[in-house]
Amino acid sequence: MNKETLDWAFREFIRFLFRPKGFEGRIAAACALILVTLLGWNWVVRATAPDGYSIEVGSTNAIPEWVQWPLVAIFSTIFVFCVFMGWRRFSRENELRNRKKVIVIEGRGLREDDGSPLTEAVPADIVGNRIGVLLDLRQHKDGVVIDPEELLLDVDSTRRQVQQHAKHGDSRDVTLVYGGLTPVPFTFLSGVVFDDEGRIVVMDWDRTREAWRSLDGDDDGRRFQIEGLDGIGGAKEVVLAVSFSYQVRSENIATTFSHPVVRMTMPDQASSHWSQAMQNELAAQFLDVAKQLEANGVSTIHLLLAAQNSVVFNLGRRYDKRNLPSLIVYQYEANREKRFPWGVRMPVSGERTPVIVGS
Repeated sequence: MNKETLDWAFREFIRFLFRPKGFEGRIAAACALILVTLLGWNWVVRATAPDGYSIEVGSTNAIPEWVQWPLVAIFSTIFVFCVFMGWRRFSRENELRNRKKVIVIEGRGLREDDGSPLTEAVPADIVGNRIGVLLDLRQHKDGVVIDPEELLLDVDSTRRQVQQHAKHGDSRDVTLVYGGLTPVPFTFLSGVVFDDEGRIVVMDWDRTREAWRSLDGDDDGRRFQIEGLDGIGGAKEVVLAVSFSYQVRSENIATTFSHPVVRMTMPDQASSHWSQAMQNELAAQFLDVAKQLEANGVSTIHLLLAAQNSVVFNLGRRYDKRNLPSLIVYQYEANREKRFPWGVRMPVSGERTPVIVGS
């Protein structure tokens, strides 16, 4: 038996011990205490020491037998019934767990170390067999993308793996969990691609805790401030700069683009992003801006994003693939003359496959 099997068995045993108990477990425990009392109350141990030590065991008859044995029969029946119901519940939970699948997609691309596996961090309340799928976008140079064309094939290969795991059984029994540390264009592309595969739970890496974390925080009420929509005129191509964690600076935009610029900026870029509700509202704002650009005749959006991985992924999920303008999401490189040297044209607006632009 290998180490992975032993680790799995130990985790499953601990999960069984600390699983949420049903009402029948509490009733069975109470019955057991009552039975011990009924059967043991009439028996006492008396110690006497007149000329030495002696121990006498005997019955006190404190509870009449006509009361004792009917009560023992009643509580024994209840105890057996509760044990049976508990076994039935446990069997149903196991059956449900075996039927359900949790496909865990972990994206790696910004650092060479493996870190903590996302599969082990998935919350216990997401029921199902964990199936890990690694989206490995590392090219053996820490934090730098050497050949973006090659990485497009890796994204497509991962998508096919997810489809293969999900195709057997009822789609309602499949949950996708996504988390990653990948370059912005490929994170956004992952959101566009995997959104079609079913219900998705998004997690993110907490740099402070150095651990994966769910988006379970409170919505702090902050939203994007939007600027520049009135200044696009009749332009067919527009730069959309989304500043969440850092400011997308004008001088960096100018190294690569000469198009009108529309900005979506968080008022406080130290604002927490650990709220799925807040991210949903921000994604709705993003979609509304894209709709307004389409209504003004814009045919191509050049998207520059400075945001955490989960924010970028959720924005990618929200983009309408059929009715919005063509979209190119760019990679920022601080040491290049052009700060945004290449991007990924997303498979939207009639584009069937993603394409690298620039580079």
